[in-house]
Amino acid sequence: MAVSIGMLERRARYVMSAVALVAVAGLAAFKLGWITTAPSYKEDAWYLVRGNTNFVITSEYADEATCRQKESASSVCRSGKALLKEAPGYQNRHS
Repeated sequence: MAVSIGMLERRARYVMSAVALVAVAGLAAFKLGWITTAPSYKEDAWYLVRGNTNFVITSEYADEATCRQKESASSVCRSGKALLKEAPGYQNRHS
């Protein structure tokens, strides 16, 4: 019984160490800017926008004509400049 409790405790320590390592790596990625919640659109590009109120899926295109060819009933082409103006916090960053 003592052997199984010791083995269980050792495994629990390994799991908690792995969880702590993943948490620290995730926090570091946010702090270094590798992961961000702010959208980053190029002002001179065109984007095919799909999604709903909870999330947006965008595909980047070099020009409007190429984007318009891919447009459908569930997606719309928008310029990067327009998307940036709608992004939360844009006015605070570019005023």
